[in-house]
Amino acid sequence: MAAGLWETGIVLLLVFGRLTCAEPVRVSLSPVCPTESVADSISGYRDSHCTVNEGDGSLDFVGVTEGDEVSLQKALDMVHKNTHEYVAVLFYASWCAFSRTCRPTFSILSSLYPSIPHFAIEESAVRPSILSKYGVHGFPTLFLLNSTMRVRYHGSRTLGSFIAFYGDVTGRASPEKLLLNGICLLLILWTRTMILDIQVI
Repeated sequence: MAAGLWETGIVLLLVFGRLTCAEPVRVSLSPVCPTESVADSISGYRDSHCTVNEGDGSLDFVGVTEGDEVSLQKALDMVHKNTHEYVAVLFYASWCAFSRTCRPTFSILSSLYPSIPHFAIEESAVRPSILSKYGVHGFPTLFLLNSTMRVRYHGSRTLGSFIAFYGDVTGRASPEKLLLNGICLLLILWTRTMILDIQVI
């Protein structure tokens, strides 16, 4: 019995390690997502999202829309028209060290929560009056918006803290978090079983 548990534990460890340490795989979505034009590439402006499910009339965003006041208005329109349950908006500054570490984490969040459109607004792309209007006095500033509320994130800038914030506001955990919780639970149960087996011997 103990050998079987050890084998199960090793398999779980290998699977967990494979999931967390695997190299990212690029999947081409060329029929759905247009490639970035040379002009956009040179100018540095990216509207780095693409839509899927266009044929059925629904509109889903994949990735983060990097933008300006127009993109911010798109996000607000989504909220006011109730086309999406939630919208995430990150205000950041390229010169800010905290923003430089937060911005990639925001991209990860867009992958963990693909049903939530994510907009990243760089401070130099909007007027200072817009930042004041939304109460942005420091960087990075993250909001989750829906038709009835605007919730500002206050906390550490770790992925786990952001995931907890998303879960608290939206009421749903990411599928990846549920998977990790399941793996952790299995490892805890396996460890307890091993301890009981050792005590019996």
